[in-house]
Amino acid sequence: MPEPEITDEPQADITEVPPGEITEVPPDDITEVPPGDITDVPGDMALLNEAGEEIPPAEEVPPVEEPPPPPKKKKKMGGKKKEDEKPPPAVGPGSVIRALAAPLRKHMPRDENGVVITFSTSGMKALPLEICKNEEIMLFATKLLIENNKLKKVPKNINALQALQLCDVRNNTISALPGTLFKIQALDKVDASNNVLKALPPTVNKAGNLTHLIVRNNKIRALPKTLSKCPVLEYFDCSYNLVKAIKKTVYELGAVINLSHNKLTELPDATVKVARLKKLDVSSNQISVIPDNIHNVFTLTWLNLADNQLEDLPRELGFLKYLHTLNISNNQIFSLPDEVCTLHHALHHLHANNNNIKELPEDIHKLERLETLELGDNQIETLPLRFHEMRALKTLNMSGNQLTTVDVVNKIRTCEHLNVARNSLTSLPDDIHHLKNLITLDVTGNFLKVLPETLNRIATLKHLLVAENKISAIPDSLGEHQLLITLDFGRNRVTGLPQDLARLRTVEVLRVGHNQISALPKQLGEVMKQMRELDVSGNSLTELVMPKSLTSLSLAENPIFLPSQDAKSVLILIGERQHASKMTFLNISSIRLDSVPKAVWQLRVLKILRMAHNQLRSLPDELMTLKMLEELDVSDNELTEIPESVRLCYRLSVLNASSNSIQVFNEGLTQAANLVDLNLSFNNIDELPENFGELVRLLTLNLSNNELMKLPEDQIDILASLLYVDVSNNHINVFPTDMPYLYRIKVLNMGVNDLCELPPDMGKMTSLERLDLHDNLLEALPDSMCKLPVLTVLDVADNKIKTFPAKMDALRTRCNVTMDNQSAYKTRESEEGLGSGELETDSPRGSLKLEDDDV
Repeated sequence: MPEPEITDEPQADITEVPPGEITEVPPDDITEVPPGDITDVPGDMALLNEAGEEIPPAEEVPPVEEPPPPPKKKKKMGGKKKEDEKPPPAVGPGSVIRALAAPLRKHMPRDENGVVITFSTSGMKALPLEICKNEEIMLFATKLLIENNKLKKVPKNINALQALQLCDVRNNTISALPGTLFKIQALDKVDASNNVLKALPPTVNKAGNLTHLIVRNNKIRALPKTLSKCPVLEYFDCSYNLVKAIKKTVYELGAVINLSHNKLTELPDATVKVARLKKLDVSSNQISVIPDNIHNVFTLTWLNLADNQLEDLPRELGFLKYLHTLNISNNQIFSLPDEVCTLHHALHHLHANNNNIKELPEDIHKLERLETLELGDNQIETLPLRFHEMRALKTLNMSGNQLTTVDVVNKIRTCEHLNVARNSLTSLPDDIHHLKNLITLDVTGNFLKVLPETLNRIATLKHLLVAENKISAIPDSLGEHQLLITLDFGRNRVTGLPQDLARLRTVEVLRVGHNQISALPKQLGEVMKQMRELDVSGNSLTELVMPKSLTSLSLAENPIFLPSQDAKSVLILIGERQHASKMTFLNISSIRLDSVPKAVWQLRVLKILRMAHNQLRSLPDELMTLKMLEELDVSDNELTEIPESVRLCYRLSVLNASSNSIQVFNEGLTQAANLVDLNLSFNNIDELPENFGELVRLLTLNLSNNELMKLPEDQIDILASLLYVDVSNNHINVFPTDMPYLYRIKVLNMGVNDLCELPPDMGKMTSLERLDLHDNLLEALPDSMCKLPVLTVLDVADNKIKTFPAKMDALRTRCNVTMDNQSAYKTRESEEGLGSGELETDSPRGSLKLEDDDV
């Protein structure tokens, strides 16, 4: 190959082209050279420099490997996240529930409809601010559950919860509902029961979808005019309030209205344009007059006027042509208007118990669709001659009257339940078997000596109640053609059961207590295999064979304890497996027990245990094995303490340990979380534990006739459920300052103590009905006491009161007040300090010192 020719000709000048004039070569103009056309330079060719010297070959540089490209990041759904994006806020625009603090977030579960805000029984005093400022909650919260707390108000911005359907604020201390609550269009139900509401907001009709409004047990005195304009309201409950009058527009509501337990004295005039009311309950008021034009509310199908002060009824009641149920029980009504008998196509149920009715309308048989007739506790001596023509009657209650015969009744072939208890019956008709559909017959509390033999021919009879008569024998034929379930022959003169028990094989409840039975048939347990309840208390039994199916047994007042060491004794047999796995009720009171039979602790499903009036000195720790125990009665024994193990009886709700020798209130008892009724009266307890307030479910407390010096100050205000408190006959000298905040208390008895003054805010006990403060050392009464709205009985006798509040006279017009025997010189002294001139009282604690000039 010829060497390349090297010339010294200068190279052409390179002119720099401005960037803007660079022309891009189109890709089509670039010719790709095939790899085979490239000619390598021969290896023996040398390169020379300008001086003609050979240039040594450059060292080979290894090729530099390019680093692999970084892996591509997968894009997340929703786009690429910016590096500077912040987490969502807890409140304000874009806020979400997951941004809330964890303790708050756990109260926001979801259900199939949306977010549920639940703070039930959490002790909260105010709704967290985030609730109405979190966007996700505002849009999706459908339920607000904050019952059983200490809330005093509902926030005004509650209408921010646009999807809210249910608002439950029961059992708080809320004094007013914000009007904004009813501006939530999705709102369906509001329950504000058991608060201290004084009124309903006028905006109540703005909730266009509200169907249920429940505000029972508050302090509401009047209803808003706009209530009748609620478009779809179906149920309105304003019972247990202080409403004194209602407008006639209430008849225009197409709803069920409950205004029972208020202060109504009359029903409004019924002159209305459009009547839509269907059901009205105004029971337990003070109504003495029903408007004559009540028939204008012709849409009424259900009317409850029970527990009022009615003496007569308007004849226009008979024109309510759709009236299905009428309840006029517990009034002073002397007669039923004849027009009631014209409701023969509509009236199905008539309740008129406890009135002064002496006779029934002669045409009462025309109520051809009447199924229930309740006329108990009246003064009826005879029934109309055509009474038996009531062709649809199924339930007839004539108990507590003056009937001497039921000859007319036994022809009502449709009758299924007949109650003629507590009359003056000396016999039952022989043709009583004509009651072919009779299921229940109650003749308790009459003067029957024998039962008719034809009774066994009523094949449908299931329940026969003949207690408290003079019957000496149970008919042998009873059960021959029947499948009896209940037999009650208690408190008669029965000496034994029929020998042929096979006829009674289907009996499940047998009550023969307080008779003259000394022995029961030995085949009782083998034949009566379906028996669940057996009451043989108050007899002379020394042994008993029990059916294996038994779940309830009463052995009280029998000498059955005598063979208690015998392996066949009932007190040992009850612990056997067949009984231990079923027994739920056991009464072994008054059998002179000095210790609890060990078999009792084997009854693992026992719910009620009564061991009163014995000689028990202690309760063993085995008590804790009764995990299902709900009621324990050990009153009138010789106990000195309640064992610590009682706290492990988690279901215990009723404890009666009165009339014992208990000196210390065991702190373990405060951990019995479900206790609602506690009776420790007539003991020697001198102090309560500081954590006594932990019994938060307590409804009834009786600590009377003990040695208490004070009540605990701390946490007593959290016993918000208390309704009845009796701490009389103690030595308490200070009224707890927080006790007025127990606003649900209805009865408070602190008589015969050493109280010197009362807190000024006594008026906060707005549910108080009875207050007993007699025989204390009070020198004055707070003015707020006269403002107690429902107080009916006040006893402040035997104190040191010089002047009474200015409004005491006004209180006496609506309350029975006892305030005599006031002495400015009264002092309390011990029994040892009695001397001449001192008067000893009936108080079990000591005496009162009275001067000669005391009033």
